Amino acid sequence: MRWVVFSWGLLELLSCRREIPLPRPEEGSSLFPLQTGYTWVYEVRETTYTTSGPVPARYFLRMRIDTPTTDAYRRPCFYVLWDTCSLSDSGNWGFYRAGLAYRDTSQAELWENNKRLLMLRFPISPALQWNRYEYTNLPPENCRYLVLDTTYTIEAKTFPHSAFVLRRCDTLSLLRRAFFYEVYCRGVGLVHLKERLDAFDLGADGSITRNTDTYYREYLLRSP
Repeated sequence: MRWVVFSWGLLELLSCRREIPLPRPEEGSSLFPLQTGYTWVYEVRETTYTTSGPVPARYFLRMRIDTPTTDAYRRPCFYVLWDTCSLSDSGNWGFYRAGLAYRDTSQAELWENNKRLLMLRFPISPALQWNRYEYTNLPPENCRYLVLDTTYTIEAKTFPHSAFVLRRCDTLSLLRRAFFYEVYCRGVGLVHLKERLDAFDLGADGSITRNTDTYYREYLLRSP
């Protein structure tokens, strides 16, 4: 017969052993708040290009979360309404477009201008990547989190605990260059968007001219 002897100290140590939980990525859904009545007002600065040259514009864009509904996949979502007005008359809103917004524990989507856009993926992580146009027939636009928790300042307005999303289009062509990014603040949503696409045509004589796909657009949150 074999005897096994434990010291009381060892038994006490084993009985007090605890499992230390592994760190979990933040859920991240607070970056895309959804509730009836939520409203964001952005100042939009944009420049589009026509055959006659650049056309600059500045105006207010209001985004409102409207009533709950279900989408084509029977998922609970919300109607979204966009209105615009000039900078000189911020009270005279005119209807712009309507869409849908959806969010669950793994992603946030926005149906805008008849396009189903995959806005964010959860839980947020620096290794997480996704295709914004995954549910469309458009060329891929790769997105990833560049910064997960930072203080972001726009023209003296500060947003703590913000996440920076870099969007990268397929711009291997020497005639197209794109620079897109978005900043989301926890509990607030989108606070800043910046998009710049430069597109050019190559003439038969070798000359390069800017074409009408070129544009610049910036959203700056003014309210809340």
